[in-house]
Amino acid sequence: MVAARDRADAALAESEARFRALVRASSSLVWTTAPDGQIVDMPEWRALTGMTVEEVRGWGWLNSLHPDDRARTGVVWQAAVDARSYYETEYRIRHRDGQYVWYQSRGVPVLDDDGGIYEWVGCLVNIEDRKRATRQQAEAEQALRHLNETLEQRVEAEARERARIWNVSQDLLVVADAEGKYLSVNPAWTATLGWSEADLVGKTSEWLLHPNDREKTRAEIARLAEGRRTLRFENRLQHKDGTYHWLSWTAVPDRGLTYCVARDVTELMNAEEQLRASRRELAAVTRRTAMGEMTASIAHEINQPLATIVTRANSGLQWLNRTEPDLDKVRAVLRGIVNDGYRAGEVIASIRSMFGKDRSEKSAVSVTDIVGNVLALVHEELDRHQVSVQNGMLHDLPPVMAERVQLQQVFLNLFTNAIDAMSSVTDRARVLTIKSRLYEYDQVLIALEDSGTGIDPSHMDRIFDAFFTTKSDGMGMGLSICRSIIESHGGHLSVMPGQPHGSVFQIVLPIVAP
Repeated sequence: MVAARDRADAALAESEARFRALVRASSSLVWTTAPDGQIVDMPEWRALTGMTVEEVRGWGWLNSLHPDDRARTGVVWQAAVDARSYYETEYRIRHRDGQYVWYQSRGVPVLDDDGGIYEWVGCLVNIEDRKRATRQQAEAEQALRHLNETLEQRVEAEARERARIWNVSQDLLVVADAEGKYLSVNPAWTATLGWSEADLVGKTSEWLLHPNDREKTRAEIARLAEGRRTLRFENRLQHKDGTYHWLSWTAVPDRGLTYCVARDVTELMNAEEQLRASRRELAAVTRRTAMGEMTASIAHEINQPLATIVTRANSGLQWLNRTEPDLDKVRAVLRGIVNDGYRAGEVIASIRSMFGKDRSEKSAVSVTDIVGNVLALVHEELDRHQVSVQNGMLHDLPPVMAERVQLQQVFLNLFTNAIDAMSSVTDRARVLTIKSRLYEYDQVLIALEDSGTGIDPSHMDRIFDAFFTTKSDGMGMGLSICRSIIESHGGHLSVMPGQPHGSVFQIVLPIVAP
């Protein structure tokens, strides 16, 4: 019987040794206690903490724990001993170097054949890395929660700001889809045009557009659908009372939607129109005043030689009516009449040179640049009358010797006439085509073609005559002055019917000699 018990104890000791070796291989720490939970000795614990046998014995091992963990650990361990149950807890152990490290402790009672507790066996596992990772994760989660809260606050604040801007903006704001259907509008629509949000959302602007603006608005929406931005686009939308308001648009497409801002510029457009009307009236008055002054000047300058011619002619008749005509006197009178005629011609020539020739110094200029500058000047009028321009001016056109301002006046007059000629056209596109080419070997030719109503064939030979006009408010001086300016530059201005519509004005100018 004793021999059997000795063999069992030997086998148990051998098994325990193998268990301890296995635990050491796994970097864990093995501990054992007496059946009542009191420590007799824990070599691994002493090696870890630097405590002596006396310091470890009984409940002394608790002194190597972190002060915050001692009481809790003692309670948990005593409860497991009393209940003879599985033991597990976590605490920080002070190493030999004084540093505290987290461990997980687990223990189970080992029972003998009689069911009593033979001893307690357990192990310690270093969980410092896991705790550190847990702390870092908790800190990261805390930081993330703080960031989310901050972002939520910022998003909420920005949303409130956008809502306030959306609601208080006096500009008309709208979000539309790629087809131009309104998805959202701000209250400024009601304040400006009288329409409610329910009247507008789900519809396009087609039913509000002025008939003359529908085609160009469709084209602009198509450009936005292609991803292009709108920096300035003007059209008219109908107010609920039936009137039309001018709106100036800025729009940008983004991910299938279009974000638009419109400003009511009706008062500005009306003011500009009144200004243009005032300028036209002032120009008309100026032309009439200048014409009156020129007429008075011509009458004053020519009156004296004409009066002298009449007086001399009457004298000559008297000398001829005598019984014996004095032919020498008559010859003298006729020579005086001839001289007076030359003098009148010189007066007219000097006045013509004052209005038809440039006294300023000429220089080499680019006709292509001049045409571009004048197109920029009339850009607003072209847009207003829905005239498109096809500019085919050659960029390498040789320069001409000219006075820049006078050539600008010529092209400005011709462009304005073309716009007026196309203003009443409704059954076809309004197009101003500009072309240029070398003409012969020492000249350039610039052709201006419009799609307007054209020139009556019966007026074609008189179109450049001074004081001839087909306009009710015209003076008939514009084309005459244009031809005089071109001729003063050694060139030629002509006109021919366009095909199939409109007119073609051609300007020929000599180039600068190489």
